Amino acid sequence: MDTREQMNIVIVGHVDHGKSTVIGRLLADTGSLPEGKLDSVKEYCRKNSRPFEYAFLLDALKDEQAQGITIDTARCFFKTSKRDYIIIDAPGHIEFLKNMVTGASRAEAALLVIDAKEGIKENSKRHGHIVSMLGIKQVVVLVNKMDLVDFSKEVYESIISEFGEFLQKVNIKPINFIPISAFNGDNIAQKSPNTLWYEGPTVLEQLDGFVNKKENRQLPFRMPVQDIYKFTEEGDDR
Repeated sequence: MDTREQMNIVIVGHVDHGKSTVIGRLLADTGSLPEGKLDSVKEYCRKNSRPFEYAFLLDALKDEQAQGITIDTARCFFKTSKRDYIIIDAPGHIEFLKNMVTGASRAEAALLVIDAKEGIKENSKRHGHIVSMLGIKQVVVLVNKMDLVDFSKEVYESIISEFGEFLQKVNIKPINFIPISAFNGDNIAQKSPNTLWYEGPTVLEQLDGFVNKKENRQLPFRMPVQDIYKFTEEGDDR
């Protein structure tokens, strides 16, 4: 009988800030992909003269490659030596925000992905608000695409300063800010030689450091409510 501990994690971030790449990398680096999946996606990219991206792994698993965006919350599974993880990938597009809330409501912890080059976007703040409203206390910010800013400690620290100040306003005290390059695997499963100035944990070490409450009666009460309104007066068709 399998009695391994399970934990729900939600991953959020502005569109194109690299969430899918982070997840693809976690799946690949923990050996959690279906057998042959990595090779088949690499072969697909080669045949179609496309550069391979770890984000494609997620798209391939969800058969959404043609559409190119995550519409609903998708669930992915991977394992570390400590526990089994269910990663809830929440859509970054603003029109899918309600889907994100539905997915995130089951999470024990949240990873907020920020593009080091693009910086903090309106949606980054929106997602911070939602994570706070859902009562998720264990929050880690992944400062992604550090390779695009030459692994600059100054850029990393400016994001800590700006985003940290905002999160404090919505009652979130991030456990950590991890500088990563999901595309190249820096600080995902292995410590990166490109960020010798960073002394904290890798993403996987951080995940295993999270506390898992698990029992429903210990979780805050969450009841998402949504509705659709139709305007019909005077021939209005909205």
